[in-house]
Amino acid sequence: MVFLKVRHRRRAAIALALMIWGVSFFLHFFWEMVQVPFFTDMTEARHWDVVWLCTRATFGDANIAIGAYAVSAWISRDWFWGVGGWRRTSLSVYLAVGLIVTILFEYWATGDGEKWNYSELMPVVTWTGTGVLPLAQWVFLPLITVLVVKWMFLGWLTLRAK
Repeated sequence: MVFLKVRHRRRAAIALALMIWGVSFFLHFFWEMVQVPFFTDMTEARHWDVVWLCTRATFGDANIAIGAYAVSAWISRDWFWGVGGWRRTSLSVYLAVGLIVTILFEYWATGDGEKWNYSELMPVVTWTGTGVLPLAQWVFLPLITVLVVKWMFLGWLTLRAK
């Protein structure tokens, strides 16, 4: 992103962070709502209770996403890696951080944390005890997020140049 002037890099970095967090929030909220039947007691709960629980989970998901992106940016030493040419390392770190945090959090939440339980509909990876849907969430949604954000960010740059 050498075409960004130094004085605009900070503004661009903030815009990129907000885009990553916002797109991630939207995608994760949709995913959380779709997987409701795969958790116990969720289908019997009141609608607004489910919406509130999914919203809280989505805030965590969006924070994990921006954190994973930041770790990848730190390792690659390029905050704009997601909107430029992707390196396999940057994308791998981004996905790996999200997956590791998810596995650890799901392990705690379904165990000692007693936050939720999977229903009989949830396929589980036996060696981690983690549901397949939360794992799939952290493979597909980060990829979609980076693709959408790249498109949005490049559009934002085009509008700023006019």
